[in-house]
Amino acid sequence: MMDQLSAAEQELRRKKEEADNDMMMAAMASDSAKEAEDNARKAKSTVKTVLKLISTLMEQLGNIDKVDLSKLNQIDESLKRAKDKMADSGLDNKLKELNDVASTQEELIKNYDQQIREIKADIDNLNDIKNTLPDGCFNTASLEQP
Repeated sequence: MMDQLSAAEQELRRKKEEADNDMMMAAMASDSAKEAEDNARKAKSTVKTVLKLISTLMEQLGNIDKVDLSKLNQIDESLKRAKDKMADSGLDNKLKELNDVASTQEELIKNYDQQIREIKADIDNLNDIKNTLPDGCFNTASLEQP
């Protein structure tokens, strides 16, 4: 009985250590997910800036009465710079990468949560076993040998 109690207590300590470790890993995954979200917001902000610049250029094009070639060339250069800036930023790749990382981290968090639930259930089970065991040793040795 005492061996069983000792084994149950060791199992309980091991499960608690696993739960603590899983909680730490879940926190790290959560921090990474927040970082990925911040990066996605920055990428979104850059896209909005470029779109605003393109909208301004389009508006300027719509307000031109006469074709002023120097203005047209200036607008063309401005449009090329905006396109180059968008291409150089690699937003499509960054956004895909951030979405992939976010998906992976969400899956990790789900797995950690599941493991934590299982460990807590194991701990509750071990506590139930521990609470049902008697406090003393009732295995008495026979004094007479046959």
